[in-house]
Amino acid sequence: MQTTLHGTDLSVAILMEDLASAKEIASALRQNNIFAQLFQNLDDFWVALNIQTPDMVIIDVTKMSQGSVQFKQHPKVLDQSLSYVFYSKESTKVLLQSTYGLKPFGYIHSDASLNFQIMTLVERRKEAIKHNNEKKELELRINRLQSRSQRLISDRSSAEEFKANFELMRNFCTELEKNSINQDFSRALLNKLELWDGIQGYGLYELNQSFQKLISPEVSNKKHHPFPALWLGQVNQYGIEQFAQEMALQVAADLFETEPVMLKLYSGHNQPELLLFISFKEERMVNFPWDVFESMLSSSLRRMRLYQQAPQYSNQFVPMWEALDQMDKMQTTNTESETRILCLSLIPTLDVVKRRNQNKFYWSAFFNDFFIQLSGRMNKSSKLSLLGPWHVLFFVPKHELETEYAMLQTFVRQFGFWKFFEDNNQVLSEDMLPQLKLLPASSAHYLRQFEKEFFDLEAEIETKRLMTMSKTESRRLTV
Repeated sequence: MQTTLHGTDLSVAILMEDLASAKEIASALRQNNIFAQLFQNLDDFWVALNIQTPDMVIIDVTKMSQGSVQFKQHPKVLDQSLSYVFYSKESTKVLLQSTYGLKPFGYIHSDASLNFQIMTLVERRKEAIKHNNEKKELELRINRLQSRSQRLISDRSSAEEFKANFELMRNFCTELEKNSINQDFSRALLNKLELWDGIQGYGLYELNQSFQKLISPEVSNKKHHPFPALWLGQVNQYGIEQFAQEMALQVAADLFETEPVMLKLYSGHNQPELLLFISFKEERMVNFPWDVFESMLSSSLRRMRLYQQAPQYSNQFVPMWEALDQMDKMQTTNTESETRILCLSLIPTLDVVKRRNQNKFYWSAFFNDFFIQLSGRMNKSSKLSLLGPWHVLFFVPKHELETEYAMLQTFVRQFGFWKFFEDNNQVLSEDMLPQLKLLPASSAHYLRQFEKEFFDLEAEIETKRLMTMSKTESRRLTV
């Protein structure tokens, strides 16, 4: 994930076991206001590289391999998305032969000119990133203009149809949640489906209490298709697994007159908790946004589960000033800290809130839903800290980094940010997903990153403003 440069910012990682040499390189980088992340073994570096790509990596030629792990086999080396520089000393220059066949950004050697070598590489890398970002920005502008043109010429009736369908789904879920307070969610869902005229039939599978059998609710609704119980042969403790989903789909296909739509309803695990099957005859239902409906039903299910089992999460919070202090302590006391820092930036969401200031945003409801749901998924050994409304920092045990990062990515994608606006329709097309990054243990680096995000956001807003002015001028000239 390449970052946009602002000022002298450049993300650099160092893979080197020799702390004296690493300190010498880090000192040269700090003269350019660059704080580098140090990795002393290839395994840790491999994992971190899977999560986030630094702008430049400095690699000791002695760290080209570790056991069966080889640097040249990393996917980001193979696809040439990683910019790396090889470092050698007089005693290790013979190992440069192991770099033959690779395409490094450059080479540096430990001698009196090391500082000059590093300064030259830094300037070259900045210039390369600048040109690359300019190219990407032009491509993005072209894509935005093309997308805008396509939206303008799209059939208005399709937009109106989606608006009507969305209003139907929103009302459906609102009433469903209200009814679920006093009864089981599955039963409330089936009762609501019974009243939907466009639906011909429906059925539902869920796990029993032992997590080893799929069962169907016992209801006497006219359109309901009761399903036979299915023994799974193994525990599905974290939701209905793929093989069980395929079994359920086969049963449903045999019982319905027309092939049903399968909706997977999630409540927190990677696998769905409920499988809902719906059949219909009306042709207009073919284009119904079932994927959106599935997502909205899953959100309703999660809210009801959380309403019934609100978790305690206060002991996982770290005050803001203590978090900044902890970052600096990690930097100064141990380069091989057992903790890693992830930063979730809510600035894209807040930008939409500011731009849509006439569309009320329910702050308190967002805070409660977001952090209650998040704490229910977080590893109990992880900590989090709120740095204003802009950022959430996560202090994650090193061995949990990959799983916690994947969980946060999934959580952000699944969380319905749009539902906290008074008029949801206005923000459906907005890109408001928070961004997740790996940070080095440095409060100074974090604060510069914080300033950079606002700078980039202001630049993007200015670009959009200029494009709007240009479009207005073009219309005026046409008239």
